[in-house]
Amino acid sequence: MMLAGGNAARWGRAAAVAAWLLVCAVRPAWAHGITGGATQFLDKPVGQYLLSVWTSPVPAAVGVLHVTIALHGGPAGGVVVGAAIELSVRDKTGAVLATALAREGDENKFLYEADIDLSAPGEFDVEVLVKEPLGAGSANFSLLAEAGSARPTSSGIGWMAGLAALVALVLAGAIAALRRKAVVHAA
Repeated sequence: MMLAGGNAARWGRAAAVAAWLLVCAVRPAWAHGITGGATQFLDKPVGQYLLSVWTSPVPAAVGVLHVTIALHGGPAGGVVVGAAIELSVRDKTGAVLATALAREGDENKFLYEADIDLSAPGEFDVEVLVKEPLGAGSANFSLLAEAGSARPTSSGIGWMAGLAALVALVLAGAIAALRRKAVVHAA
C-alpha cells in the first residue's frame, strides 16, 4: 500500500517539475512577442514612450534581419498602435546602408515588425526612430552581423509543443498510478 502512495508522490513531483519547465519555456516566448530573438533593449525611454526591440536571427548574420518593436507608454500608459516607426542601419562611417518602415505585426497586432537586408558582415549601428502619433524620439543599438546566411528563428512553439507532450505524459502516468492505488484499496 505504501508503494502506491510513493508512486503517486513521485508522479506529483514529476508533474511539478514539468509545469515549472513549461513556465520557463513560455515566459521568454511572451517576452519576445512569440517571435523570438535577441533583446536589444527593454523599456528604453524614447520621447514620451517606452521602447523595446528584439532582433533575429540570433546571432545576426548576412541576410534578412527581422526586427520586432514594442511601443508603450504615453499619456494613457498602454500599448501604442498606429505609430510611424523607421529603422536605419549605418556602417562605422555613418553611411546609411538600409532603411525600413516598421509595420504593425502580422503575428501580434501590438508589435511592430521590419525586415532589413544585411548584405555584408560587420558592425552596424541601428537607429529606431519613432515619429508619431504624439511625439518623436529615437534609440540606437549596435549590431554585429556574422558572415554566412541567416538562420530562421525559432518561435519557441516547438519547445512549447514538446513540453506540452511531456506534461501530458506525466499526467497520464499520474492517472495510471492513482488507478493502481484505487485497485489496491478496492481489493
